[in-house]
Amino acid sequence: MRVLRLIPALLALLFVSNTALAQDWGEYVNRESFFTVNFPGDPMVADFTYKTAKGTMLPAKTFTAVAPGDSILSGTYAMTVVDYNGAKAELPTAIEEAAAAIRAKGTVKYDGKNMLDNHLSWRLTVETPNKRRILAEILIAQNGRLYISEAETALDVPPPAQYQASMQILDENGVRIRYRSVGSTERVR
Repeated sequence: MRVLRLIPALLALLFVSNTALAQDWGEYVNRESFFTVNFPGDPMVADFTYKTAKGTMLPAKTFTAVAPGDSILSGTYAMTVVDYNGAKAELPTAIEEAAAAIRAKGTVKYDGKNMLDNHLSWRLTVETPNKRRILAEILIAQNGRLYISEAETALDVPPPAQYQASMQILDENGVRIRYRSVGSTERVR
């Protein structure tokens, strides 16, 4: 009988533990790369050179944060920003090239056009051979940058849709850019 009384207490402890871990998540703002996204802690930043399908080398950064293994949202969360201002003629194929690289990681479960604040984007869900799920959102902003958000988690945890939905593109003043319609330059205020 005494054991039965402990079960609700243990469940409450587990709930509080997961809630405490979830509180580490917060909004990360990067005005230099013009975006904001929710990360599980401060991301590590790495500069690298991104190679396009035509062989053009472009400056890029990856921002990566890892949620702890004992968290319900355990996984790796990354935002890659590629500056296409030196190769604007290649922008029309940038989303497809990035999507092809993500598709190559496993079995595609979802692959389709999307809108994020009326920025045309591409959304993918891929299951990898090592039992992981990748949720990705790829878009090109009018600032000439390609944004690739990726969340990689185990298949047996809830999909990290909150990460994918948290991405916002910012203007030079750090204000979220939302367009009235697709292809429009008229912003919602």
